Amino acid sequence: MGADGEELLSFAVIKDEPPPEVSAAGHDRSVVPIKASAIDAWLRPGRGDLAARCAILDDRERPYYEHRMAA
Repeated sequence: MGADGEELLSFAVIKDEPPPEVSAAGHDRSVVPIKASAIDAWLRPGRGDLAARCAILDDRERPYYEHRMAA
């Protein structure tokens, strides 16, 4: 909730070094995908629980991205 009690709709994108296949496509950053099981903990962290939030980022999904050239 915002300061005035209204819903606050927002988002953020956390980026990090890319996996090799993304780097090979010419990108120097990549989105950090948070596991579905960690979303609630990410959105509702305990006060001052920085270590837990860092652990969520470290235990991220690691998808493989396939790169294809457009015709």
